[in-house]
Amino acid sequence: MKYLSKLLPVFIAIGLWNCEPTEVGVVEDYKMQNPEALKDLADDILVDVRELAPQIYEVEYVRGAGGEADDAIQFITWDFGNGETSDQDKDTVYYINPGDYAITFNGYTYDGELSEEVATVNAEDTLWCAIGQRILLDDFDSDAAYAGEWVNKNRNDTRLFDDYHVDGDAPYQFPEDNNVLLIGKAGGWWTEVAYDFDNEVFDFSYDGMWRKVAMRFYIPSTFEVPEGNFDFNIPESYLNLKIGLNDGSGRQEIEREIKVSELDQWVDVEFDFTDSSFDQIDPTQVESIWVMFTHAWDNDRGAGRDGTGVIMVDDIELIQKVPGCLP
Repeated sequence: MKYLSKLLPVFIAIGLWNCEPTEVGVVEDYKMQNPEALKDLADDILVDVRELAPQIYEVEYVRGAGGEADDAIQFITWDFGNGETSDQDKDTVYYINPGDYAITFNGYTYDGELSEEVATVNAEDTLWCAIGQRILLDDFDSDAAYAGEWVNKNRNDTRLFDDYHVDGDAPYQFPEDNNVLLIGKAGGWWTEVAYDFDNEVFDFSYDGMWRKVAMRFYIPSTFEVPEGNFDFNIPESYLNLKIGLNDGSGRQEIEREIKVSELDQWVDVEFDFTDSSFDQIDPTQVESIWVMFTHAWDNDRGAGRDGTGVIMVDDIELIQKVPGCLP
């Protein structure tokens, strides 16, 4: 079986093998025992190297397509020619600096090591971005990275937001001298606030710049203010946190279940939109980030919408898409 990539020819008819594998983790058992057997296996291996964007490549060992060859291979490694290696079947490599690079696939069997240069890459430019770049959207102690405004999106069941608005005269501080977004809930299903960007849109599509929204949250087991007592009073299976991306016409959401063990402490969480279907919005035109949480009971289980609680949010960040570092 041979394979020709759509964008880059990749022939894996192995013509070379090494008697002494030197990759980390290769044990003595993988020294060459039967070199002729390697030739028979080599023709069946399927490898794909695909150009995602200039100087960004996805490599894949298509496990399961090679029949007996796959059965014989115990593990694999990649050498990307830029000082980076991988032992994953599928991975992404970024060629940050100009130069010529060889991508080498290695398959380790008990008959020896299959090793072949499967692609060459010519990088002409320096990629402008840092891989996995993070930008701080809002930490509530300084100006947000992008101009905008926090807006209460569900005024019928939200408490405390207006009295302790982060842009108001009395932002809530937790701990001392650390401003946070404070949202109190009493009744209703979901409490929703959003950061609406004034003049910016963000691209969360596959070819776009961004893939994740990160944040820290804190849910106190009890929170007393003059407006009322916001005791956490809902079983853990009904407590959820969402991040939503909005394009002005709809919203794409990712939900995260919160455990009782996560109360009364700061928890870091990331919401990854990389594999989202984006059937609700245009992912290239994200104009607001929504923060939503619920303490609502499930009517199907004999409960109502009378849950209460408070969530505090800090350090909301956008994380650059990988792949997606486009010039």
